Amino acid sequence: MIETPLSKPTSPGRRRLLQAALLAPTLAALAGLPGCSLPEQVDGTFLQPWLDHTNWTAADWQRSLNLARRVGCRQLVVQWSGILGGTEGDWQLSDSSFRMLFNAADQAGINIRVGLPFEQRWWQAISADETALRAFFEESLQRAHEWLQQSTLPRQRRFAGWYVPYELEQYHWADAQRRQWLAEWLQALQRAAVARGGDCAISTYYSRLATDGSLVSLWESVLATTTLRPMIQDGVGVAGEDDHLALAPLLAFFKERGVAFDAIVELFHELPTAGGDGTQFRGESADFARVQQQLQWARNSGAGNVLVYALEPWLTQDTPQAEALRRAWRL
Repeated sequence: MIETPLSKPTSPGRRRLLQAALLAPTLAALAGLPGCSLPEQVDGTFLQPWLDHTNWTAADWQRSLNLARRVGCRQLVVQWSGILGGTEGDWQLSDSSFRMLFNAADQAGINIRVGLPFEQRWWQAISADETALRAFFEESLQRAHEWLQQSTLPRQRRFAGWYVPYELEQYHWADAQRRQWLAEWLQALQRAAVARGGDCAISTYYSRLATDGSLVSLWESVLATTTLRPMIQDGVGVAGEDDHLALAPLLAFFKERGVAFDAIVELFHELPTAGGDGTQFRGESADFARVQQQLQWARNSGAGNVLVYALEPWLTQDTPQAEALRRAWRL
């Protein structure tokens, strides 16, 4: 989640992060070079689809998955299958797109965790009153259930479970009653997803917005009713490495409870914007030395898997910063 201390709680933040970065075509050379010893390898990466991805060819998917495999990925998380209620109208990746993706994944030896369709209303709903929030939970659950019922993706050989495309933070869930409604909704979502095969994961991050809420209280409520797999964002892309300190209580809680989780390392660095209110995002690829420090934190965190957010566009776009990151990564 992209946040600044002055962020508006309803800001879509990270959801538009890659779109704002103007997804560049994957550099064919990155996927075509023979394998070599790399200074860092990771377990997985995210892919944040946008409408342009509906036009990707088999060769596009192959280049993307081959790059992921080169850096060690065994898992790709498709952040969402489509967007409902966005500015471009409702859209979803087609059956044809998914077939090409899974064929490329099979060739690369990468498993795919598939995100449910993302409802843009989430940002308004979690900042709204009780009536609007509960209406969102009810309506979105019904649509998710219908989508899961007709999905054939679990039949794919490389299918590795589901991803709930709504990030959890402590700011909006300080109130115990709201946490209870959230937990009940997530429980119903998880049951519907698991009934179609595979486990279910969701991301979480530390919000820098002032609140009485805590990530530990949030996850106590969520885990009381679900077995969702947490994926912890390291937050360094915006907040810097101090964000690791803010995550320490949650890591301790997971260790105490024996909760399996994954860690997400952010490969970008946020740049200042004119407004400074969190409604816009400008970023650039991170420095490799900083990324190595993040990866070390992630590996020491107790995470089962270390994923990066995300190879595309922060490793593939045609910028001096991305080129420097590729060069340091020996790509």
